[in-house]
Amino acid sequence: MSTPTGAETVVKQYVDDLTLALAQLETGAMTDVLETLVLALRAGDRVFVAGNGGSSTAAIHIASDLTAASDGLSAAPHAVALTENVARVTAIANDFSYDEIFSRQLAGWGRPRDVVLLLSVSGHSANLVRAAKVGRELGMTVLAALGNAGEIARLADRSVIFGQADYGLTEDLHVALGHMAVRVLRGGDACRYTDGRAR
Repeated sequence: MSTPTGAETVVKQYVDDLTLALAQLETGAMTDVLETLVLALRAGDRVFVAGNGGSSTAAIHIASDLTAASDGLSAAPHAVALTENVARVTAIANDFSYDEIFSRQLAGWGRPRDVVLLLSVSGHSANLVRAAKVGRELGMTVLAALGNAGEIARLADRSVIFGQADYGLTEDLHVALGHMAVRVLRGGDACRYTDGRAR
């Protein structure tokens, strides 16, 4: 007889925790963040996305989805993850400081009216705090999706706090934010796989 691993209990608890996190989501704050992203893309301004750890890959996921969903808009918008070029990130970290991996990229690329979306569980990551400060100096709109308010929330023009500072839940909701933005760009339509293609 096999020994129970407790996985079923964990699955049920995680589903309950995620359901609660969704129920507690500040929909007004999320709407403000999404509308800012969509308006920037439709105006042809750029959206930069940044995060550490699991949020670094969420940044790539979100930027990729926003670019794909924006295809065909007249202003040719685009989104860029500041984590996607490993050579650039590690060069900045090695030559200057890990705390500057995002701010130095923004200083070179950011323009007034561009948007930077910062993803963090703690709300205190030094490199994201620096990115927020540089973004504000450049006249960019600073957005934040956080598990805990922290210093980043104080620097952001708009922020949404979700996931109860739980790394798994917050990072799940980072990706959900990106998927919600895609639906807004698509006029509310879901993107479903049908007959060999996404629709």
